[in-house]
Amino acid sequence: MKTRSDTPTARESLTEVPETVGLVQSRPAPAQLFAFYAAYMVAMVFGSWVLVIPDVSIVVWPPNGIVLAALLTQNRQAWPWWIALAAVGELTGNVLWFHNSIGWALGYVAANSAAVLLAATLLRMSQSEGFCFNRLSDVLRFLVVGVLIAPSISATLGSAIDAFVGKQPFTTTWPQWWLGDATGILIATPLMISLMNAWRKKARPEGMEIFEAVAIATVICLLSVWVLSTGASYAFILPMPIVWSALRFEFRGASFGVLVLTTAIAFYAQNFDHLLSASVVGASHQNMLRALILVAAATGLIVAGVARQQRNALRKLALANQHLEDRVAERTQAIEAAEQRFKATFENAGVGIGIVGGDGTLIQVNDSLAAILGRCPDEMEGRKIEDFTHPEDRSMIDVAWARLMDGMDEYEQEKRYLSKSHEIVWGHTTVSCVRRKDGTIDYLIKVIQDVTERKRSDALRQLLAREVNHRAKNLLAIVQVIARQTAKHSPDTFVQTLGKRLQALAANQDILVHSEWKSVDLSDLIAGQLSHFESVADRVQLSGQPVQVPPAAAQALGMAVHELATNAAKYGSLSTDTGQVEISWTIVDDSFRMIWRETGGPQVTPPERQGFGTTVLEKMTSAAMLGEVGIDYASEGFIWKLTCPMSSLEEPDRYDAERQKEVAIETAARRETTHSDQQIQ
Repeated sequence: MKTRSDTPTARESLTEVPETVGLVQSRPAPAQLFAFYAAYMVAMVFGSWVLVIPDVSIVVWPPNGIVLAALLTQNRQAWPWWIALAAVGELTGNVLWFHNSIGWALGYVAANSAAVLLAATLLRMSQSEGFCFNRLSDVLRFLVVGVLIAPSISATLGSAIDAFVGKQPFTTTWPQWWLGDATGILIATPLMISLMNAWRKKARPEGMEIFEAVAIATVICLLSVWVLSTGASYAFILPMPIVWSALRFEFRGASFGVLVLTTAIAFYAQNFDHLLSASVVGASHQNMLRALILVAAATGLIVAGVARQQRNALRKLALANQHLEDRVAERTQAIEAAEQRFKATFENAGVGIGIVGGDGTLIQVNDSLAAILGRCPDEMEGRKIEDFTHPEDRSMIDVAWARLMDGMDEYEQEKRYLSKSHEIVWGHTTVSCVRRKDGTIDYLIKVIQDVTERKRSDALRQLLAREVNHRAKNLLAIVQVIARQTAKHSPDTFVQTLGKRLQALAANQDILVHSEWKSVDLSDLIAGQLSHFESVADRVQLSGQPVQVPPAAAQALGMAVHELATNAAKYGSLSTDTGQVEISWTIVDDSFRMIWRETGGPQVTPPERQGFGTTVLEKMTSAAMLGEVGIDYASEGFIWKLTCPMSSLEEPDRYDAERQKEVAIETAARRETTHSDQQIQ
C-alpha cells in the first residue's frame, strides 16, 4: 500500500485554467512538512474506518494517494522528504494500530514507496515541471499508471511479505491489497491536488456553487442509503451524481463527489457485521463496494477530463473567433480607410486618373483628367479611350493592348490626345494592369500627366541647340582664321595642330547635339574622331560592348582619341602602310578600361620632352574621367590605357543636367551668337 502526499503549493490543473506550480527550493518548509504528515495520518485513519473486513486490517489505503499527489506536484529534489515523512507516518500507524514487527513494517513501507515512486516517475516523464490534468489523455495515463500499475507493485510486494511471515496466502492477500491501494489513490490524489490548487489560487466557491454542491452531496447520500439498503442491486446508478458533479465542476467536482460517496458507503458499512452473518459474504460486499467506488471515481475523472478538454477547445475556439472578428474588423476599417484615401486621391489628384475596363471602356475618370481634355467626366465615362486619342497615335494603343495580353502589367508612353476644341494635348501616360485570378485583365489604372508645355519647350530647346551648334561651328572657323593670321610667322605645325584640334572639338559637338546632349555611344564617338583619317580607317579595329558616354566624358575621350590618332598618323603605326591600331574597352566589376594599342609601326622611342598632346592624354583625360592613365612606349608599339570607375560614365542627375544644359544654351545664345556675328562682320 503506497502513500504519497502534497503541499499547499501543489501544481495541478484541476481548476478551469490549468496551471503548473512547483516548489522553488528542494527542502520543503516546516509548515508544508507538518501539513503533509497531518494529511497522511488523517488518510490512514480514514482508510481504517471506511470499510472493514474480518481478518483484514485496512482495505482502502488513501495514504498512497497523498504521497503520489505530493510527488506529482513538487520538485524532484524534494521527493526524498516526502518519501521519508510518509515512512515515518506509516511507522507511526504501525505503532498505534497495526502492531507489526519492525521488519514487516519496513517491508510494507518499501512496497508502498516503490509503487508511488514508479508511478510519479512514469507520469512526469512527459511533464518535466509537474503532472497536469489538462486533457483526457492525462486522465487515462493516470488511471493506467497510478491505478493499475502502481497498486500492482505494492500489492505484489506486500502480499509476498504476508505470505512469507505466514499471515495469509499470496493469492488471498493480493486482490484485497491491489483493490485497496487503487481505490485509495483514486480517492486521495485528485482530491488533494484540487484542494492545493484551490488553496494556492485562494478560490472560494460562490453561493450558487455551494448550493449545487450541497444538492449533489445530498443526492449521493440518499442514493447510497437507498441502494445499499436494497442489497446494492441498483449500485450502477451511484456514479450518476459523480458524472453530474464532474460535468459541472470538472476535477474538483469529481473528487468531491467520490469523497461524499465513499463517506456515505463507509457509514453504512459499519453495520455489515450485524446484517451479514458470514464473513465471506461480508468480504464479498466490501469488495463490491470498493469496486463501486473505483468505477465511480474513474468514471468521474474521465468525464471531468472530457469536460475540461471540451471547454478548453471551446475557449480556444472562442478566442480564435474573437481574433478572427478583430482581424475582420481591422481589415474592414483598413478597406474603408483605403477606399476613402483612394477617393480623396482620385478626386483631388493634380494629374488625370482614369479607370479603364478590360474592354477599353472608361469606367471612371477624375476631374483633373476631364479638365486636361476640356471635358466633363460624364462626357468621357462609358466611351473608349481611343475616342480621345490623336488619330496618328491610336496605333500605340493597339501595341500596348498586345503587350498587356502577353502578360505585361505596367508600361509608360507619351502620346497625343485631342481636347474638346480639337487642340493637341501631349500626355505622359503610366498604366498599371489589375488582373483576375485566371490572369485575364480586370481593369487598368491610367495616370495621365499633361506634358504639352514640356513638349513645346523641348522643341524650342532643340531648335536653339541646333542654332547654337551652327554658330559654334562658325566661331570655330573664325578661330582657325584668327589663329592662322596670328601665327603667320610661326611654324606650320602649329597651325595644323591647332586646326585639327578645333575640328575634333567640332566633331564632338556634332555628336552631342545630335544626341540632344544626352549620352552617346562610345563607338560613334570614336568613329567621329577618326573620320578625318579615312585613308587608314580600315587599319583601326574597334572591340568592346556597347557603352554610353555622358557629355562631359565624351569631350575628354574625344580629345584623347583625336590626339592618339594624330600621333599615330604622324609617328606611330598609322604612319606606315602596314601598321595597325586596336582600340578595345571592357567593363570589369565597377571599373571601365580602355586600351589604345599600336602594332606594325616603326620602332617606338620615348619623346625627349612632353608637349601639349601628352598633357591632353594624361592629365586632362585622367582629371575629367576621375581615373588613371598609363602610357607605355614599348618598342613594338605604343600603348595607352585608361582605367576609371563606372560612375564616370553615368548620367548625372536629370534635373541638374537639364538645368545645366538650359543655362549653357542660354549663355551660348546670348554671348557666342553676338560675338560670332561681330567677328563675321
